[in-house]
Amino acid sequence: MEQHFSIKVLSGIYSILKVKDRPGLPEIVNRTGNSFFSLIRLKGEWTIICESGGMPDDSLVVESSHGWRVFLIDEPLTFDMIGVIYRITEILKDAGISVMAIYAITNDVFFVI
Repeated sequence: MEQHFSIKVLSGIYSILKVKDRPGLPEIVNRTGNSFFSLIRLKGEWTIICESGGMPDDSLVVESSHGWRVFLIDEPLTFDMIGVIYRITEILKDAGISVMAIYAITNDVFFVI
């Protein structure tokens, strides 16, 4: 059975930033006022995804990728829905579009460039 989803495109251009570790980093990012941001810590490395120009302290940025657009599936998804990410990324791959995805409990968020 084919599933159809409502897609919402967020306004703005986004950046993916590798930043230096420092005390209080989550609070710094939370003060950006961005309507959407993600803060990921993995193996001592911090990655922030936020609107371009939305990082309050650029001296913390070690590496960056700019020009990303964001869309999300604008309806609740459940963990038993198999293949949703695959179907969307397959369409983008076939169109030659780079994609990165992150997941919240009820929505999948896609970054395309």
